[in-house]
Amino acid sequence: MDRVVAACGRVEQRKRLLPARLVVYFVLGLALFSPAPYLEVMRHLVAGLRGLGQLGEWHVPAKSSLFRARQRLGSEPLQVLFAATAKPMATESTPGAFWRGLRLLAVDGTCWDVADTGANQMAFGRPGKAAERVAVPSSRCGWQPWWKWAATRCWMQNLPAAAPVK
Repeated sequence: MDRVVAACGRVEQRKRLLPARLVVYFVLGLALFSPAPYLEVMRHLVAGLRGLGQLGEWHVPAKSSLFRARQRLGSEPLQVLFAATAKPMATESTPGAFWRGLRLLAVDGTCWDVADTGANQMAFGRPGKAAERVAVPSSRCGWQPWWKWAATRCWMQNLPAAAPVK
């Protein structure tokens, strides 16, 4: 993780309560515990260290500090981490991973919140009934066989801008 943070120029110039390396883990934790609030995610993240007595005087910072640290970090370290680690696991010798020389692909249903703009609202709409509208538009990508999925232009490199799968 230190190499990813250093490669993106996010190494701290001074000792911080929230070093960039910890903030990367925190953002990953936000994805794992998506419904949980910021402070709860950080408590989960450091619970094991506290039990081992490795935190010393360190304490969970205020929510605003976590928010600012996440802004300071930016998205680049996570993009670099993804590019370095996200690779197909199956090889051509893995049973069921290929068909006629093509890697098989399945996409399970998932939903991404997108920026609250008029264009996104027009493209994706807002989930829920009219009386129960949620705060931000959402991009949905449901499970489809790969050929139907590809036909809907819900491509992996362009997911936030993808068209909803009907």
